[in-house]
Amino acid sequence: MLKKNDFINILEWSCCLYVAGMMILFGIGKYDQFNHSVSDKFKGMKMMWEFYSYSKPFVITLGLFEVLGAVLLIIPKTRIIGCLFLTSLLTNVILQDYFYEVPAIFGAITLQLIIFFILWLNRVAVIDGFKAFTHISKRINPDYKIKQIIYICLFTVLIFIFMFYLIVLLVNIFIL
Repeated sequence: MLKKNDFINILEWSCCLYVAGMMILFGIGKYDQFNHSVSDKFKGMKMMWEFYSYSKPFVITLGLFEVLGAVLLIIPKTRIIGCLFLTSLLTNVILQDYFYEVPAIFGAITLQLIIFFILWLNRVAVIDGFKAFTHISKRINPDYKIKQIIYICLFTVLIFIFMFYLIVLLVNIFIL
């Protein structure tokens, strides 16, 4: 008879391997996915298909990200990162499938629900990680809190200005 921990471990691995396998198949399939025509009765899907078929490198990049997310999901130490990474990809897929009326939406929703289940199985580590990322540093001196907030705001504005001019420069060099 299986112990509860053994059953949960088997269930988690099965879910991870299923999602990873599907994402690897989808990722590899991206190379050829948008080479087919779509029936005119799916107008939104046809429009989305045309958009994606325009740039093969873009579609291949999406496929590589799907495979990368699957690999991160399979490795136990990167499983949570893989879940979050795949959640960002699947959220995009689900929204596009919904707004462009693509019938495959239920497959993406199913994969996302399984990922939520995997995160729930690892909820202690997820909560601990969230606490670690949101932990306020003790290096901030309460006497200088306003001053530090002003410096942080100024530095953030400087970064935005720098990035704006860098993007303008790159656009002028490579596009115009």
